[in-house]
Amino acid sequence: MAYVLFISEEKLKDSTTIGLNVDPALLLPYIRQAQKLYVETKLGTQLTKHIKDLIVAGTVNNAGNEAYATLLNDYISEMLPGFALYMALPFLRFKIENG
Repeated sequence: MAYVLFISEEKLKDSTTIGLNVDPALLLPYIRQAQKLYVETKLGTQLTKHIKDLIVAGTVNNAGNEAYATLLNDYISEMLPGFALYMALPFLRFKIENG
């Protein structure tokens, strides 16, 4: 399965206390981790995969997919930023680099 995220970096920054100057490359792994731990375990792998497929195809907002769009826009995108911040918080202050 492709690296498909249910929220954008902008949504994460707009919905949390993360500053706008934080590098997106530092945040995206935590969105993915929170999505896997907190969303997929509640929705199940099949529903999560179906929503990812709709996002990749760009058809999540098409007629017939209203329930998926509501689930994604009204529920998942409201809870996922908080969980992604929770996952990232211990690591945002530090970077591991080759010195």
